[in-house]
Amino acid sequence: MSIRVVQWTTGNVAANAVRAVLAHPDLELVGGYAWSADKAGRDLGELVGLDPLGVTATADVDEIIGLRPDVVLYMPLFWDVDQMVKLLEAGINVISTANFITGRSYGDADMKRLHDAAEEGGVSLYGTGISPGLANALALTVAGGVRDLERISIWEEADVSVYESEETWNALGFAQPPDTPGLAEGAKARQLVFQDAVEMMAAALGVDLDDVSHRLDLGLATEDVDLGWMKIPKGTVCGQKGVWTGTYNGRALIEIGLTWWLSDKIEDGFASDAHGHVIEVVGTPSFRVVSEILRPAMVDRVTSTAETAHAAVNAVPAVVAAGPGLVTVADLPLITAGSVAR
Repeated sequence: MSIRVVQWTTGNVAANAVRAVLAHPDLELVGGYAWSADKAGRDLGELVGLDPLGVTATADVDEIIGLRPDVVLYMPLFWDVDQMVKLLEAGINVISTANFITGRSYGDADMKRLHDAAEEGGVSLYGTGISPGLANALALTVAGGVRDLERISIWEEADVSVYESEETWNALGFAQPPDTPGLAEGAKARQLVFQDAVEMMAAALGVDLDDVSHRLDLGLATEDVDLGWMKIPKGTVCGQKGVWTGTYNGRALIEIGLTWWLSDKIEDGFASDAHGHVIEVVGTPSFRVVSEILRPAMVDRVTSTAETAHAAVNAVPAVVAAGPGLVTVADLPLITAGSVAR
């Protein structure tokens, strides 16, 4: 029998998720959730740039529960723990791309609520994406060829102007003067999910970390930037470098570094031609893996976030089959492409 899937929200990532669900032979799209009332009652296909699918979007959580789906692909810009808890308690598995790996970045109280709700509902809660998510799984897999592991580093570089979400970049402090009060704290808070990822990787290695630290560097626009959907004045934040470091026995064991920029009109040391991840696994032997995202020449709202959505959709069968509670990539079997081109 097909696994019954509901798509939660209809934004950029969701547009890819719907396409991936339709392509997956074991999944059936049975519903969609839309944040705004003006989208409720409309066909989900129309909302994500497809022909009508015969699936109507709703803004009512109880209607979603009434569809009795096996899993909800939870992909909002801003998450709502109360709604997540309600879905889990109703016996619906949840796969989230909304800053979720272990839930600790939501706060210990909310993480416990979510875990308890999943156990009560007898279902699983899983967080993924490209990074954190797929990149961490790839690094842990590479480490399977190493003994006496000394360090795992994941270095991400990305021109993030393809992600047209002014709300997201404003929340991270972009387009603001670098001395804006609370900017660094706000950026760290929005990136806390990478601390989750560091701790998840350590747990997969069977290690209790001494500490997880964070460092943030800012890159400023060298001239006024107009992206069409967002303006960045000269001298304001146009790029960020953040590094999360998990230490063990006084040395860096796990590092996750992020370099994001919205324009190449930025101070030296930020923008580059790279777009992807460099993974370094140091031990006996050592590995260096370059994972580059190859995009078409013309990037639209669908192609710009495909990898994030697909990491979630392809995990659906494994998550539905998993035991109740919070699960991570270390708890699941191999996840690979769910559909093969004909």
